[in-house]
Amino acid sequence: MVRIEGMNGGFIRAEDERRLLQEGMSRFNLTLDEANGAMLATVNDQKLVLQRVADEGTREFLNIQANRSRQRRLSRDDFRQAVEMYRAKARQKISEDEAKRRVKALMMEEGITAKRHGWIVRSRRWFNSIPEQTA
Repeated sequence: MVRIEGMNGGFIRAEDERRLLQEGMSRFNLTLDEANGAMLATVNDQKLVLQRVADEGTREFLNIQANRSRQRRLSRDDFRQAVEMYRAKARQKISEDEAKRRVKALMMEEGITAKRHGWIVRSRRWFNSIPEQTA
C-alpha cells in the first residue's frame, strides 16, 4: 500500500501517512509500532519522503531563525532558505509553490510573522501573495 501511495510523486502527505497506518492496523492486525515500522522500512527502501520528516526539519530551522529577532519575524531571504530546505528534505519531489505554501503554513502554526521587505515601500506583500495551504 505504501508503494502504491508513493507512486503518486514519491511524497507522502501527513493525511495519507495516517490513513496508511490506520489501514495497516485494521487490515493486517498490526500494532501502531509494527505498522509504523513497516511503513518506514518501505519508505526507506523505495526512497519515498514523508511530509512529517520535511516539516520537522524545516520547523526547527524556522524557529531558530525567528528567535533571532524579538518579534519572531522571518526575513524574505530566510523564507527562501526555508523553502529550499523543505524541497531538499522532500528530495525535490514537490514544486516550489507547494513548498512555499507548506513553509507559510508552518510559520503560521508556529506564530512566526514575515518581516517587511522593499526599498521605498516596505511591505509584507511577498508573504501575503502566497496562497494559503489547502487541507
